[in-house]
Amino acid sequence: MRIAVVSRLFLGFVLMLTFISPSSAQSIPKDVAVRIIISEAGDQGLKGMICIGEVLRLRASIKGFYGYKSNRINSQPKSVWEMAARAWDQSAYTHYTKGADHFENIHRFGNPWWVKYCLKTYEYKNHVFYKEVRRIASSQN
Repeated sequence: MRIAVVSRLFLGFVLMLTFISPSSAQSIPKDVAVRIIISEAGDQGLKGMICIGEVLRLRASIKGFYGYKSNRINSQPKSVWEMAARAWDQSAYTHYTKGADHFENIHRFGNPWWVKYCLKTYEYKNHVFYKEVRRIASSQN
């Protein structure tokens, strides 16, 4: 009897995982996501690109990402494009940034104004990742 209950619970859990999408970013086209990853982390290696992909997936929006529109990323080698595509796919299954929804290259640009509303969750190469812990007053209205 006990084994049957455990088996049913396990089967239910497996079915639940099967039907849950691994990505909350279904509305972001892969080609746009890849361009964003290249513009933000083209020189950060696969793991750095995955981290950017995680943030992009969590946000489920391209709002706040602008570099992907730049023509300069078109000059990146094919290997970078392939790595960024792989990073986007893998970012659906990783958790390096521990739920970060923001990031910045503080070594190059300094601390952003919004960092006072965030908790640092992870740092990798040039990027520091943050999770917003308190909504900005103007966005609560």
